[in-house]
Amino acid sequence: MKKINAYTLMEVTVAMLLSAICIAIAYSAFDIIGNYYRTFQQKNEKADALLSIREVLSKDFQKSKLVMNTADGILLEQDSVNINYVFEADRILRQIPSLRTDTFKVVWKDKYVGFEGNEILEPDTIDLLRLKITLDQHSLVPLTFYKHYSAQNLFQ
Repeated sequence: MKKINAYTLMEVTVAMLLSAICIAIAYSAFDIIGNYYRTFQQKNEKADALLSIREVLSKDFQKSKLVMNTADGILLEQDSVNINYVFEADRILRQIPSLRTDTFKVVWKDKYVGFEGNEILEPDTIDLLRLKITLDQHSLVPLTFYKHYSAQNLFQ
């Protein structure tokens, strides 16, 4: 009888076991990198929304002739248009009548509106908006917006 060159059952089993271990390590590494990337992407989206709301609200404050406190947010009166900001629990809406509504997906806390150092609770003119944006469980970013009025704007 002639002997055939082949692998034994034990050698095939060891090779399959080593292959399974390598595949498990590769899958675990892929899962860890995937979770890290998703977390990184979520943080970047929150930071982008924070920077966007800060930039847009700052420009709107500076261009406005008058800033008013409303029941659900603030109203900015500009030369040709009024912009309404609505503060909801998990987002801030920027509404321009007959044009569009922008949505900033940020979680905010501690909204404070004031005029000449006094807190304003009812609908009235304001010169200060202060709020905190939550980035994660441990990070609150304070935002403060001032409106400097001319005498002409206040007496119209």
